[in-house]
Amino acid sequence: MVQGTLHGPLLQDGRSHESKSLLQQIPVVKGALWIADLGYFALVRLAQLSKAGVYFLMPLKDGVVTWVEGKRVDVLSVLQAQGQQGDQEYELILGAGKQVPCRLFARRATEAQVKRRHAQQDAYAHKHATQVTQRQREWACWILLISNVPASLLTLSEAFVLLRVRWQIELVWKLWKMQGQVDEWQTKNEGRILCEVYAKLLAVLLQHWLMLLTCWDDPHRSSIGISEMVRDQVVVLAHGFCRRLSLTQALGLVCEAIRQAAGRSIAGRAARPSASRLLLACDDGLT
Repeated sequence: MVQGTLHGPLLQDGRSHESKSLLQQIPVVKGALWIADLGYFALVRLAQLSKAGVYFLMPLKDGVVTWVEGKRVDVLSVLQAQGQQGDQEYELILGAGKQVPCRLFARRATEAQVKRRHAQQDAYAHKHATQVTQRQREWACWILLISNVPASLLTLSEAFVLLRVRWQIELVWKLWKMQGQVDEWQTKNEGRILCEVYAKLLAVLLQHWLMLLTCWDDPHRSSIGISEMVRDQVVVLAHGFCRRLSLTQALGLVCEAIRQAAGRSIAGRAARPSASRLLLACDDGLT
């Protein structure tokens, strides 16, 4: 997020679970913050990260054995015992063997969030011919995060802001699929499909490089807006690759056009501020 570095893409089976992702094998630098979703939740993995000096931030999975002050507790019962209190924070140890010390950040979900989550539960239950339990309903009323970042480095409110950064990774894939169409092709010939996928991946990689060259220092940059500008400059790039211009000159023209274009930054929104503005609004500025 800070440097714009891309890891991968790596090839694996399309229906593989996140826990089997090849990215799990890439070592994380000591002191880095790993932000993940529930698909990556594994106590063994969290214990390894903590031992390696890596910080993590992710949602808490229901059913995990938890300990508070040496006593085994039910997280949901602890939260509900505080009545209508909104934000809560606790020191926890996760796992039957007490493997992972961490902090729990709890916040009541909004009515809109609860309604959406209950609808998702109903849809899943209908699809898989199961029933939604009362505990699942109650669990959906909370946003629960765990982290091993010390209190001196991360507050509860900052933790919920940082969680939004995880969505920025999803937006990269959304951009590549929506604008780059890396998951679409017009043929059944496997060789041509492979060539088209690699060609599109090269194109989005070049697009990412241009973003790094022109506006990565702008925290409010709009990936979609910049991708549209890159497409407008494809003819210039083609002249560079075909040697009608020097490639250096072509890239310079494209970069200058992006720097001068309007709409490369996300405008401020009072009702729904962007993740970049929420990060900057934190006391120390989390960007």
